[in-house]
Amino acid sequence: MKICIISDIHGLTEWKNIINKERGNVDRFIFLGDYVDDKHSLISPEEQLENLHSILDFKEEYTNVDLLIGNHDLQYIGGVRSNRFTQRLSDLIQDELIVLIREKTIQACVCYDNYLFSHAGVSRIWMKEKGMQHYTDINNLFQTYPLVLDFVNKINSDAAGNNVYQSPLWIRPDSLSKSALPNYHHVVGHTRIKEISIITQEESKLIFTDTQLQQYLIIDTDNEIEEIKQN
Repeated sequence: MKICIISDIHGLTEWKNIINKERGNVDRFIFLGDYVDDKHSLISPEEQLENLHSILDFKEEYTNVDLLIGNHDLQYIGGVRSNRFTQRLSDLIQDELIVLIREKTIQACVCYDNYLFSHAGVSRIWMKEKGMQHYTDINNLFQTYPLVLDFVNKINSDAAGNNVYQSPLWIRPDSLSKSALPNYHHVVGHTRIKEISIITQEESKLIFTDTQLQQYLIIDTDNEIEEIKQN
């Protein structure tokens, strides 16, 4: 299967350029979350919501589209707030996000072949703490209790989420490298980087994709080949 990964939208419309380039060339599109919260506060809450609606329309039309949740989305249904939280956007989006999660339109993670996609990465230690045996347990609990994915507060916890106990919305690359759920290639966004990075660990890979839509990734899951493209 050929999959196109689009990471961390944050209100931007450049995802449409990627769709226009790759539609017909790939079998599936996966969005890795963070649909809202413009970094520079130049995109209004109303425009951000309209952009999310465009993504939802694309999913309904194309069908082979997975939408995953990000920490900037979760904060609008009660998750830990970032410094970009706005009450206006919360008023506009909260009820809709709750319905999208309940109806499984937005999920926590998806897996194709042995590529596991989530916003920040799945820690085996976080899963053990939550009593989970398999990645599918994450989606099942997320549907009924979305805040299971919220920021984990522990003694000496890094405020940025750089510890192995963090959820799949918050864990940072250094900690993921120490605790990634084994036997999967993890494909994530969340932590901003200049260029898409692919790190090989024994028989698995950690693939970081949040370049503010400057780049995107095509994965051939059958042959385990990744292709980095410029937007």
